[in-house]
Amino acid sequence: MPNVSSSRGAKRKMEDVSETGPPSSSSKVTMLSPSLLLLEIPADINTTLPVWEAMKSQQLDIAWTANPYSLGVHLTPATSKQDTASDKSESPSSLAQTSAPPPQPQMIIQSIAQKQNTACVLLTFTPNSTTSVPSPPGNPPKIPPNPTPASSLIVSLPLFITQPQPLIQPSEKVVPSAIETRTATATKPQVSSRVPVTSLFHTKSSSDVQICDNFLLNMCRAGTKCKMHHTPYPYHWQLWRVSNHQWVDFPPHSQVLLERMYCNANREDIWIKDGNIHYCLNFDAMEIDEPSKYDGVRRLTNSESPVRNPYFPSTWKIYWWNNQSWEEYSKSLSTLLLKKMSEKEPEWSFFIGSQEYTVDFTSMTQTNVTTGFQREVRHRPAYRSPDSMKPHLQTGIQTDPTETVRDPPAANFSVDPLAEFSSWYPPVWSPFPEQDYSLVDVPAGTQAYRSIRDLFYESLPETMVDLVSIQQVQNLLHWDKYQRYKVYMQKQHTKSKEPLERHLFHGTSKEASEDICHNNFDPRMAGVNGTSYGFGSYFATTASFSNGYCATDDRDDVRQMFLAKVLVGKVIVGKHNLRRPPPITSKRSQYRLYDTCVDNVDKPTMFVVFDSCQCYPYYLIKYRDLPHKVDI
Repeated sequence: MPNVSSSRGAKRKMEDVSETGPPSSSSKVTMLSPSLLLLEIPADINTTLPVWEAMKSQQLDIAWTANPYSLGVHLTPATSKQDTASDKSESPSSLAQTSAPPPQPQMIIQSIAQKQNTACVLLTFTPNSTTSVPSPPGNPPKIPPNPTPASSLIVSLPLFITQPQPLIQPSEKVVPSAIETRTATATKPQVSSRVPVTSLFHTKSSSDVQICDNFLLNMCRAGTKCKMHHTPYPYHWQLWRVSNHQWVDFPPHSQVLLERMYCNANREDIWIKDGNIHYCLNFDAMEIDEPSKYDGVRRLTNSESPVRNPYFPSTWKIYWWNNQSWEEYSKSLSTLLLKKMSEKEPEWSFFIGSQEYTVDFTSMTQTNVTTGFQREVRHRPAYRSPDSMKPHLQTGIQTDPTETVRDPPAANFSVDPLAEFSSWYPPVWSPFPEQDYSLVDVPAGTQAYRSIRDLFYESLPETMVDLVSIQQVQNLLHWDKYQRYKVYMQKQHTKSKEPLERHLFHGTSKEASEDICHNNFDPRMAGVNGTSYGFGSYFATTASFSNGYCATDDRDDVRQMFLAKVLVGKVIVGKHNLRRPPPITSKRSQYRLYDTCVDNVDKPTMFVVFDSCQCYPYYLIKYRDLPHKVDI
């Protein structure tokens, strides 16, 4: 599928290199990748201290220290040249006795005139100062006799410092470190004329050009001479700015969010917030309602060929409107329709049973040939998250950096919590003898986190929601009850082919979730959200079903949902007046009851439990709906 863009601006003459977006408002220090560091000055830092005077007067040195457990950045006022020279003359042999630190860059903070209050950074560096290799004790580091002249650059924060990782051949020159900035306006950074700074990314004016798969995989040797787009992700969003007739990038932090929204077939449009002005972007038409400042939108993408990119090629899906939501065509039919679209066919006919339908790819409608009844058709790309593209995406960009989090004592988040285990307590637990109940955060990036996240995303994908946190509920009292009842039920169901235990979802509110964590699910509280299949605790097989029962917190719009362990056992269709499962009609099972009630015996979507010992709140999942606007 080609790149998607609006018709306006596509015929105009445009600049090859796009602008970058506005700065982020957060204040943090984040390791984006092994070669990419984002540094931002917190808003609450006291800037009246003497050291800031040294910054303003452009006399500041930065010393970096690193050990296996910490990283230090030390900013001190720079010493005068005369003092430095005298120090060197007094001890000429000191270099042979101690390991001298490598040359360090100077960094000065100064203000610039922009629409927003931002800070600038002046970097003075040499190629030899970008990396430092520690020397063995007693052996001083080798310092080149004729170091390369330093170059300078003034840019606005936040600042990205990257070390490109090209394929290095014996005769090939290494590209110097690249610096990318997020600027609030179209002003260009003041760059020294000594050494030009190479940019990692560039886009071309033509919307027919694809994103370079070789660049995404760190195999493009053409660099800035490449005729294809070089972008951080295999998708890239831009706006056509009327004032300077250029394609300008959406901010880096909005690129992934915008892609997630677009990949949701049920989302027709979004709002773009530019300062105090809001624009409506229609995804189908790729147009903005108010074209005074921006009158075009385009989405760049990489190739669909699995030969060019075997890891994350561009893939599309096609949907039809079923009067309630957008439903994807069957896999075989989708493949056929998408093939005809890529071949520029105006329409295509197919049969479902004896009924013939025609899909018009120009008007994006499906027509019943017999009755003439029409339905809308929509096609959207399949979402590829940055996490799913690891480790093959090699552009030096990560949107969700994983923090180094140590497991709590005795915890083991490297195991799958959804798999069977033989121990009494889950192997991911870290029980504390003095505590009967605790909530433990599951670190992102661990096996335990991925297992819960993937199960949750199966029906409630990240194109619709944003996962906030996953916490495991450790309640010794109610887990012991659950485990004892599980042992009892295992003896009763030795010949059963159906699974005894299931992992099911339960949507709730913030207040109710706190009570459940302490007191477990309580069937005696049934009736709040209906009793269609009995007075019990209800659990769903999919997160999307339970999402309808998750109340949002008015303060931060966070929803709460449990992933519960449920002993389902032998099931039967429930009734609205049941307060316990009905008895099993069998002479061998006199006085025996069914274990749970369901909505459908063959393909149940919900289970009703009447005994709290049959369920346990295994994990608490917090999430929120994706926003309806993108801030630029």
